Amino acid sequence: MPKVSIVIVNYNYGKYLDERIRTILNQSYKDFELIIVDNGSTDNSVEIINHYISDSRVIPNFYPENVSPYKRWNYAADIAQGDYLLISSADDSCHPRMLEKLTEKLDNHPEVGLAYTQSIEIDNEGTTLRSFKQYTDELDIDHWSSDFINSGKEECKYLFFKCTIPNSSGVLMRRKIFIESGKFDVQMPFSADWMLYAKILMNSDIAFVAEPLNYHRIHPNVMRKNNRDDIFLEERLQVLYYLFNHLQPPDSFITKIYDPTIGWWLRVIASGKSTFSGNQRIYRILKDINPTLNYRVVKNLIEIVKRKLKISSNLSDSILVDNKAFTDSIK
Repeated sequence: MPKVSIVIVNYNYGKYLDERIRTILNQSYKDFELIIVDNGSTDNSVEIINHYISDSRVIPNFYPENVSPYKRWNYAADIAQGDYLLISSADDSCHPRMLEKLTEKLDNHPEVGLAYTQSIEIDNEGTTLRSFKQYTDELDIDHWSSDFINSGKEECKYLFFKCTIPNSSGVLMRRKIFIESGKFDVQMPFSADWMLYAKILMNSDIAFVAEPLNYHRIHPNVMRKNNRDDIFLEERLQVLYYLFNHLQPPDSFITKIYDPTIGWWLRVIASGKSTFSGNQRIYRILKDINPTLNYRVVKNLIEIVKRKLKISSNLSDSILVDNKAFTDSIK
């Protein structure tokens, strides 16, 4: 049986799929199977996949309907044979030694349940845009500067702030731990990976490869969480609630995480894009995390009013100054 199972779930990414498959088949590490799941594509994806089925490592799965990719990844993990599992997006790419480097971490450190590599963000044409280190530098500029092995629970102190494991295509997990942690929650379209990593790290350590070996593609078809801030906010709170109930939160939790989240929630409500039931769920989670929620909401609203009044006052002063300058100019 292969040591590693790699799963690609694809939906209409024919433009990138050939490169994605080739970058995996050409890895320096060879002991793997590649499960390619087509999720009801209507472009030329099936034709591209069929081009590779003569390779004994390739296991194709074709579905006529498009459903949550997390559902497809979960199913593929169940039929996979490898001890290690890599969940891959069909539009990403990677360095030829990525799998080798990540496999070494799991082979040499049995306490590690998840190993991941630094990622580079690329555009439609593969041009480098930035390193994801920029995304984590605000939390700790040194932590992701070199390889490390860390306690999973210790690493979770960063997950309170954001998902610091930014892209699943650069993450290698022990398949057993993936399954025991509940796999992806298909009810969380934006944060299922974030929640999964939190659960895995409660029971295992983590390894990081600082060399940027994973290339995450950003393009117009990528699902954007900021299109549904209400859903993303609720999912973020579910992750926070899970972490809060299993770990001591950072000392700055209230000022840097909790209060700003209240402000975000109030802005979502003001935008008119949230639902009553969704706001009820968000309220309950916030109240469970900290019973002083009502006081903090009022305090936040007062600060918003003060800012608006200050802006109005500054605007009025500016108008008065402009009017005086105009009056003086025509005397």
